[in-house]
Amino acid sequence: MKVYEKINLYLKDKKITKIEFYKRLLQLDPKLESTGEPPSQTSVYAYLNGQVAIRIELIPYIATVLGVPEQLLFTDSPHSRSLYIRHIKETMTKDEADMWHTDSEPASTQDIGDHERLRHIYDMLQFAPQMFIRQLENTLLDYKSLTLKFRQ
Repeated sequence: MKVYEKINLYLKDKKITKIEFYKRLLQLDPKLESTGEPPSQTSVYAYLNGQVAIRIELIPYIATVLGVPEQLLFTDSPHSRSLYIRHIKETMTKDEADMWHTDSEPASTQDIGDHERLRHIYDMLQFAPQMFIRQLENTLLDYKSLTLKFRQ
C-alpha cells in the first residue's frame, strides 16, 4: 500500500475530510524546502489523490494531524511494528520507560474503564476548537500543580 493510500485510510477511519485535513495541516505551519512556503490546497489534494509524490518534509506534519507515528504511514506489518517497538525499547529514555510502565499496567479494573474514557476524550478533541484546547491545557496544568502541591 502506498503512503497516500494509508493517509486516506486514516482520514476515513478518523472521519476527517480532505478540506479539514488541509486546514489542520496548515495550522501546524509546514514549510516546503523548495519554496519556504506551506503547500497549496491543490498540492495537498494532489498528494492525497496520488497524482504527486508527497514531499518528505511534510510527513511529520501529516502524522501529527492524523495522530499516528510517522512510521505507520509507511508500513504497518507485524514485522515492521516489532522492529519499531524493539527500536523504541532499546533507545528510550528513563522518562519514556517510566511512562511506558505507567501506561501499560493499570492498577485495577477501575483504571481500565478510566483509560477507555480518556481514550474517548482524546479521540473527541479533534473536534474541539483550538481556543478550547488551550484553555483545557491550562486548566489541567493548574490541576497538576495543585495535585503535586498536596502530595508533598
